Amino acid sequence: MHSAELVYNELNANPTTALTEATRYMSTVRRKPVLVRALLPIAALLLAGCPDPMKKYSLDPRALVANGLDEQSARAAAPFGDELVRYLLGKSRSGGDEFILRVDFEPGGFAPVMDTIGDVEALLIVMRDFPSLEITIEGHTDNAGDAQKNQKLSQWRANWVKQFLLERGIEDNRIAAEGLGDSVPIADNATERGREKNRRLVVRIVNYAGKPINVHLKRQREKLSEGRSTAQ
Repeated sequence: MHSAELVYNELNANPTTALTEATRYMSTVRRKPVLVRALLPIAALLLAGCPDPMKKYSLDPRALVANGLDEQSARAAAPFGDELVRYLLGKSRSGGDEFILRVDFEPGGFAPVMDTIGDVEALLIVMRDFPSLEITIEGHTDNAGDAQKNQKLSQWRANWVKQFLLERGIEDNRIAAEGLGDSVPIADNATERGREKNRRLVVRIVNYAGKPINVHLKRQREKLSEGRSTAQ
């Protein structure tokens, strides 16, 4: 065993050993980096600013969107939002005023698989960008099982989408939710593919600006203007 040299500690007027003083000193040195590490994230937040939790639901102005490859890729990746906006701007479509939300649910579950709600998030953005838009969310199922239970399940799923929008600032009077169960099939329930198509959520345009949609795309407005000039 090594002998330790006695030293005098003026703070408590008690003799102590060099080993004890060295241990205390090293403990203090070790604690300092921990404090520094704890303060670094706070400093980074102060410098960078706290992230805006709603930023993911924002869009760049249309003027910044070029009609190029990036836009085409975005349309292909998110056809629901692209088709809905174009329809609201006056472009006709074969599906009329009905848009299917591509959302996956666990069998018998009313809450969607969270990594499949991209279309619901796109709907939120459109509802914010078009503040006079009013919609109905329809829930549909296949005909497997009890019809009454199917109706309740379809209502719960439609309610989930409505609640998602309400919690993010969309007014209640702009959204209706209706569960139709298996009463409105769009495919043959005798096949698995048909049943899969029948299990769906539909967004139906109820009202836009209180009148029929008559907003034209820029190219259409230019053609209309040219036609009026020629007629005059």
